[in-house]
Amino acid sequence: MQDELDFDQLVLLACGHTAFHLLWAGVQLGVFDVLSKAPNLTRDEIAQRIGLEAQPARILMTGLAALRLVQKEGERFRNAPLVERLLTRSSPENMIDVLGWQRYIVYPALVDFVDSLKQNKNVGLRHFKGDADNIYHRLPHDPFIAKVFHDAMSSLSSAANRALAELKVFDQIEHMVDAGGGDGTNAIALVRAHPRLKVTIFDGPVACDKAREKVAQAGLAANIFTHPGDFFVDPFPGGIDAVFFGHMMPIWSHARDTALLRKAYEALPPGGKVIIFNMMGDDDEVGPMSAALGSPYFLTVATGEGMMYSWGEHEQHLIDAGFTPTERHVLPKDHGVLIGVK
Repeated sequence: MQDELDFDQLVLLACGHTAFHLLWAGVQLGVFDVLSKAPNLTRDEIAQRIGLEAQPARILMTGLAALRLVQKEGERFRNAPLVERLLTRSSPENMIDVLGWQRYIVYPALVDFVDSLKQNKNVGLRHFKGDADNIYHRLPHDPFIAKVFHDAMSSLSSAANRALAELKVFDQIEHMVDAGGGDGTNAIALVRAHPRLKVTIFDGPVACDKAREKVAQAGLAANIFTHPGDFFVDPFPGGIDAVFFGHMMPIWSHARDTALLRKAYEALPPGGKVIIFNMMGDDDEVGPMSAALGSPYFLTVATGEGMMYSWGEHEQHLIDAGFTPTERHVLPKDHGVLIGVK
């Protein structure tokens, strides 16, 4: 049974936009970075280091303390342990780029959430340049938004792909297509952990350009290739024995996900594998929180047709496409992997 909602939780929900902007200010003004280097500073010391006057600093630090982002003992502040790990720029686990995606893409568009629910379409897309029916094809019209988006997706993948790379299934694969592979973050992590693996990133031209640059910097051009195109329309590269869909399935409807998986099925040899990697919704449709709060983005902005599907729904998509689902792999930060075998 779920716990009862209390008044403080209701206030947090009602003023969630304010809570986010307090968090964002803590990141952007360097509060968390300052406290990471010099814990136990007073409010005046923090204000001096980040360039705020006394009253604004009081408002900011009171808010950060109330949200438990910082801990206050007497007159001195320090970062909460989770903030130290996830919101300081020196931490390799930081999720600051994901917050940028929230600030510049999700928040502006979610003002249209109610209309998107009523119309069952991504009304919030109106906030972004272009006339395509999804945000992905509008990104080339705004380099700043495109960078925010790709940085966030890279950060989101990095949060879980250390555990992803530990899965033994990648030792059984010779040449894998990373469908929608973006800037190559997942491909690089997987090849570093499995040096015999070859990966072809199948994505739009802009993403492939970014991937080639990143792969070259990583010194992995002999293992990771790019294949610009639209995987809904264009054929998959030949000579593959696996297809990887990372953070791809929540974008689309049940029908489109099944069609995409069926296309992968037809491109693979017997025994070939398809790998689904993304945040997973619980089968009881109560959580986790990341899935529940992530789904409105897919309706309001992304395509107007997807959501964070449950484990069971992804398994049904695999079955409907002809694959035999295997075991579930639970990864950190509400991510998971499902593997289907042809």
